[in-house]
Amino acid sequence: MPKVTFIPSGKVIEIDGETTIREAAHLLDISVHDRCGGMGACCNCIVTIVEGTANVCPKSVVEEAVFYLAEQDRLSCQCRLIGDVVVKTI
Repeated sequence: MPKVTFIPSGKVIEIDGETTIREAAHLLDISVHDRCGGMGACCNCIVTIVEGTANVCPKSVVEEAVFYLAEQDRLSCQCRLIGDVVVKTI
């Protein structure tokens, strides 16, 4: 199963391919500043993929519409893993 490491906390969790980074963060009591319950509407749950950018799913239509997301930034509620990543919470 893919592993996500959160920085700066250093917490690590293995998740299946259906679990979002947001859900993984919540399992570890890490705040990702989400306000819409994971629907992609608030665009506040931004994380930066520090390592493993090739190990995440392509950006969703919701993410593509958020013009201020840098290439390595993702909405944690929309991002699923296909391999190990290191993410920085904002």
